[in-house]
Amino acid sequence: MMKRLHRRLRRALGFGRMPAPGREGFSLVEIMMVMLILAIGILPVVIIQHRSRREVSESDRYTQAVTLAQAQMERIKGMGFGVAAPDSGTMGEIDWVCNVTNVSVGLDRIEIVATWRSAEGEETLTLADLVSMR
Repeated sequence: MMKRLHRRLRRALGFGRMPAPGREGFSLVEIMMVMLILAIGILPVVIIQHRSRREVSESDRYTQAVTLAQAQMERIKGMGFGVAAPDSGTMGEIDWVCNVTNVSVGLDRIEIVATWRSAEGEETLTLADLVSMR
């Protein structure tokens, strides 16, 4: 009984059948056509992935530069009017320079310039603010 059930199941699933002559598998031409179609379909995805990784990296550097410039601006402004002094430094891959200039009596301009290297060359970010005597 079990043997008959097993045989029926194998026949239903197609096991044990001999393939038709000439249809034992895929030909080399069929396999090469599938590979060509896959290569053409995957190539744009690879290009988009590479470009997006580069843009995310550039965006991350820009965000780091903005954060660094804001932190340095707050530090310099926290010193108070008349005490703020030019400064510079490096944090990670970002160089920054602070310039303090007297705009008029009782008014100073603080400017932070952050610089870093990217794929296109050197990128610069400038952040400026005014500090008054009061």
